[in-house]
Amino acid sequence: MTTKKTSVAVDRRTVLKTSAAAAAGAIVGFPALTRSAQAKKYLKPIVAGLNAKEGDPSDISIRMIPQILKEKYDVELEIQIHPSSTLGTDLSQLDAVQTGFIDITSNTTSQFTAYSPEFSYVDLPYIIRDWDMALRFFKSDLWARTSVKFEKNVPVKVLPPVGAGGYRLLWNNKRPLPEPSAAKGLKFRSSNSELETALVRNWGGNPTPISWVETYTALQQGVVDGFHVQPIWTFLFKMHEVLKYATEVNALYAIQFQVMNANTFNSMPEDIQKPFLLAAQEAADIANEKDRGLEDFYKGELRKAGMEIYTPSASEKAKWVAGGEKVWDTAKGIDKSDLDSMKALQGSA
Repeated sequence: MTTKKTSVAVDRRTVLKTSAAAAAGAIVGFPALTRSAQAKKYLKPIVAGLNAKEGDPSDISIRMIPQILKEKYDVELEIQIHPSSTLGTDLSQLDAVQTGFIDITSNTTSQFTAYSPEFSYVDLPYIIRDWDMALRFFKSDLWARTSVKFEKNVPVKVLPPVGAGGYRLLWNNKRPLPEPSAAKGLKFRSSNSELETALVRNWGGNPTPISWVETYTALQQGVVDGFHVQPIWTFLFKMHEVLKYATEVNALYAIQFQVMNANTFNSMPEDIQKPFLLAAQEAADIANEKDRGLEDFYKGELRKAGMEIYTPSASEKAKWVAGGEKVWDTAKGIDKSDLDSMKALQGSA
């Protein structure tokens, strides 16, 4: 697959003139919203550079905000969405939202640890037990407190998060991996997260940081042998064309961390800021409901495409968990109180 990339040096004026992708296809089937008679207007177009494809839940969670604002909160606001990392690589878009070249972006929490470590604890293997816990966490005091700390160190406003396809599967194109010993010597694409690279090493693999948009080619050319990624991303980006085997290790629940440039958010009048955040939360709720239903769907689609997805036995799973738990011992910059709060959320069904 050849991925077309647009340099982040593109003139912002050109970006602002680019038409946003049509939203109709992405939001068909979502509940109708009640329109009020009067509307406030925010005239400056907001540019969103996303790594997700159009129709992906994280794309939908941003794409729906203007509709909800207009029809429920009496606010007219335009978001020009550029999906699939068309405004740069996944990492360059994280830089661009901080400088203000783009206004909104999103990526997994692990990618943001290079800027500030406050959310590092959410990427500990086996810390988020299931979808129900994840949804409790998203609306918890812990998430809100961590967001405030993150915003003090990074010039962004943290928006409500969405899941990023549920749990990651460990994929490769060499052989089945029933237990970690089978992964020895394989090269796995990773982000720059220290936790992620440590996890791959504990499982016997060799972590190789590579941009997401370069991953297909890297797999095709043998630069890496696999990755640890959710089913939805594997299918939508056609990674099954260069992969064969997967293992349901259930170690990491992926969170799509969504942020807005701080100056952009602060430039909004107060009577638009609050509705914007309410609309963003409602859009995230809808996207999370959709995302939860798609996890098993995309596993099925990948099986139809010829992928072999293996579920470890209890004894095999214990070996994967043991490798994951070792990461906890070496994780840096993680507040013990955050871990205690996460453990409380695990048991607060």
